[in-house]
Amino acid sequence: MDVPEIGATLRSFVSRSGALEAAAVVEEGVVRCDGSGAVTLERDEEIGPEPLDWRGARAAELGFEPKRLPPFEADVETGEVTGPLGGLEHVALGALAVARAIGGVAVTWVPTTDETELVVSAREGEGVVIVVGEEYYEMDESWPPERPAP
Repeated sequence: MDVPEIGATLRSFVSRSGALEAAAVVEEGVVRCDGSGAVTLERDEEIGPEPLDWRGARAAELGFEPKRLPPFEADVETGEVTGPLGGLEHVALGALAVARAIGGVAVTWVPTTDETELVVSAREGEGVVIVVGEEYYEMDESWPPERPAP
């Protein structure tokens, strides 16, 4: 998958899921799409991100339909995340579907009821990582129990 296709895939995912932002870590660098739909590519940290023209590229089929969920409550002290039943699993499945489609690492920033940072990252064949504030929680490879179809 080329970089514009990755950008189109992230833009589609952010638009459909309501994520604050999504990023893909791939060989070419880090592709990001924020909630406004702006897509960038950062090849070199010293130069910083540059706009990425994704128009004309086709978003990958994820085999998964992301849905917008209400913001989660995230407690940085306990690491507890509260939201709709199965909501966090749904977000993890979305991140896994994007990771599989792009062939790299997918990261998504999830809306919360306050300013607490809630991030879900995934790579196919590895456990999902959830970040609440500054704490990292590595989930077992078997979580979430249902996986999007390849």
